[in-house]
Amino acid sequence: MSFLSCSKNESAISPENNEKASTITYDTTAIDSFGPGATSEAVMAKINAVAIKREKDSLAAIAKAEQEKLDKEKAKLEAEKARESKETKPEVKTEQIITP
Repeated sequence: MSFLSCSKNESAISPENNEKASTITYDTTAIDSFGPGATSEAVMAKINAVAIKREKDSLAAIAKAEQEKLDKEKAKLEAEKARESKETKPEVKTEQIITP
């Protein structure tokens, strides 16, 4: 035996809750790019210029650090070569011969 029934379809949101749900406030606001409060092209150009300068400065700092590292390694290798050449270079002793 099977029973079928039809009932009124009620949503989970009651009318009181529906009003509360539709009045949710957000902490951000959509701003039209041409509307009041939008960032102007001049301001964006300044922001981009500052960002580009910071990027160039950081790249220059990285390049400087790399160059210093290479200079230290080069100086170390040169000191090592000088030490090796000094150790392998035979000393020549000269004697003074006096003839009558």
